[in-house]
Amino acid sequence: MVVGVATHKATRFATERRRGVGSLPLAHCCDSCSCGHLRVATRRRDLRREERRRGRHSAALRVRARGNEEDKEQGGGGGFVLDFNEETSKEKKTARRTVVVEEYEGEGNKYKNKNKTGVSSQSSPSNGEEGIVAKEQEEEEDGLFDIYDEEGEGGEGQGGGGDNAAAPAAALKKTTSSSMTTSSFKASMEGGGEGGIAGTVVGLAVVAASLGAVWKRNVIMEKLFSGGGGGGGGGGGDRSSTIADKDREKDERRWKQEARGRLNEMCAELKNYKQVDLSSRNLGSEGCAYVSTALAFNDVCEVVDMSKNGIGTEGILALCEALENNLVLSEINLEGNAVGDEGASGLAELLRNRQNITSINLNGNNIADEGAKSIAEMLSFNTELTKMDLGNNVIDYDGAVALANGVSQNSSLKVLNLSGNYLGGLGAKALSEGLKENTMIEELYINGNDIGDEGAEQLMKSVLGSKQPLRKLDLSNSGISQAGIVSLCEYLKSKDCKLEWLSLYMNDVSSGGAIEIAEAMKVNTSLDHLDIGGNNIGFDGVKAIAEAIKENQGITTLEMGYNPLSKEGASILAEQMKFDAKIKTLRLGWCKLGADGGQAIADALRFNETIGTLDLRGNTLGDKGVSAISQSLKIVGLEGLSQLDLGYNEIKDDGAFALAQAMKANPEGAATSINMSNNYITKMGKTALEEAASMVNEFTGKEVSIQY
Repeated sequence: MVVGVATHKATRFATERRRGVGSLPLAHCCDSCSCGHLRVATRRRDLRREERRRGRHSAALRVRARGNEEDKEQGGGGGFVLDFNEETSKEKKTARRTVVVEEYEGEGNKYKNKNKTGVSSQSSPSNGEEGIVAKEQEEEEDGLFDIYDEEGEGGEGQGGGGDNAAAPAAALKKTTSSSMTTSSFKASMEGGGEGGIAGTVVGLAVVAASLGAVWKRNVIMEKLFSGGGGGGGGGGGDRSSTIADKDREKDERRWKQEARGRLNEMCAELKNYKQVDLSSRNLGSEGCAYVSTALAFNDVCEVVDMSKNGIGTEGILALCEALENNLVLSEINLEGNAVGDEGASGLAELLRNRQNITSINLNGNNIADEGAKSIAEMLSFNTELTKMDLGNNVIDYDGAVALANGVSQNSSLKVLNLSGNYLGGLGAKALSEGLKENTMIEELYINGNDIGDEGAEQLMKSVLGSKQPLRKLDLSNSGISQAGIVSLCEYLKSKDCKLEWLSLYMNDVSSGGAIEIAEAMKVNTSLDHLDIGGNNIGFDGVKAIAEAIKENQGITTLEMGYNPLSKEGASILAEQMKFDAKIKTLRLGWCKLGADGGQAIADALRFNETIGTLDLRGNTLGDKGVSAISQSLKIVGLEGLSQLDLGYNEIKDDGAFALAQAMKANPEGAATSINMSNNYITKMGKTALEEAASMVNEFTGKEVSIQY
């Protein structure tokens, strides 16, 4: 007699019960079995599941095999009984793991297994407990037990785990229903002369590319959602799982479904809108590859923002492959990803072949000299690209030399951003050589490269000699002193100068350099925006700038923050602004004005009708200074001021009350944006300001925004 241990599902237990013994049914191998062979396959996991189903988790299963003659006398066949009792001794716990195997006479003396491939295996029942455990593991790996096979199929079908790709494939079948399938291709081929796709070579190429895009999406989807060790059955490994494991798998399945839904929504946006913002969606390379398939053969989307998504080289290369079949997209933003040199090379190859893209942003993508060389080579051939941002990368001297060569041969680029790299003085000198041959660049951002006086001098000489149509120039944070300003001022004085926007923020120009700039301002007629903040400009420098403002009627934005102007400098500047200035934006933050300097600015506001934005942050104005400004704001008819920044000024409730009264007295002239952050205003002062803002809205309809 052979007795094995395992379980069948509840429905497989025979309805026949042993009279007077136990409470569970016997399971015969078949109803018409003539060999008298009874086999019950019981597995530990199935028994635990049976316990949970019966609600008896605290009970342990003890399997006892009985085959006595008394059973035979009662008319039953030889067999054994499953009995549930509590374990009370170590011996019983050990007996649970022991399987007694005996032999029948005749054909049933060997236990045979057959794996999924049809190869049979035999094992001797006399090898003891270790041999039987090994045999059970083989059976488990071969998936011989029906309950495991059924569970594995269900787990894979739902969770998409292991190596099974049926679930993602089924999901993809729904998401790509609108794409051309193989069956539709065959149908079109059978159309013959009815204008089907098979009629022309171009049609065949389009169909092949479409099918390729669909196939690629399937591959990406399988990679996204069928990887990992989720699901049951086909995944291999230990099949035992706890409730926590199942909960985790359930959460993973739900997450995958949600992620798949979000990706499909993004694809729908790309297919239906001209401008699509996909920034900060945490796409990664895989998500980018999936979404990129919606851009292939897309004739709708013209502008796409995929910045800050953690896209690496693989995602960028997949995007390039998709855009090979796109003739509509004109602007793409990839800022803040991880393109690298290899990705930059792929994009350069794309821009060399597909010239419908006119603007590309690669700011902050860890592109070094090799990537810059590929981009430079592309510039020699591309005739449509007008804007390129390579700021905040790791481009050094070699990359600067290559870019200079590309710029010299390019005839379309108008905006070039190289800020925040490592060009240095030598790189700036090399770039200046390329700018001599280029007559198209209108905006050049080279700040944060530490080019120094020598680099600035070489750069401005090249621009001056080439009659460059430069309109915006950013040289902030470049280590330029008074010596490096001389060439710049010569350019500002020239008749060919068309510069409208100039930033020298955070250099070391000092008062001497400010005097040089002031002399150039008296002659220059094109400059509109001047930023000389953070240059250690004192009283002499600001006095020269104030006198230049009187003669220069073109400057509308003056930024002089982070300079030690003091109350004397503020008085000189304010006196000049009363009647002569055309300035609309004045920024004097962190200039050590004090309450007296605030009083001087307040006096200027009584007469000035042009200032719309006034920045006075960090000047320790206090309640006295704010009260003086508030008195000027009470004047009916003063309606130009729209933005007022009073942050970091040690203002208390008295200053807040004064400003609130000014808003109530002149609601038409109240600013729409007021910054009172980082002061000492309590709830009472805030309430007064909020009430004043409500009254302004009631009388004028203007929405007043107050930041605390």
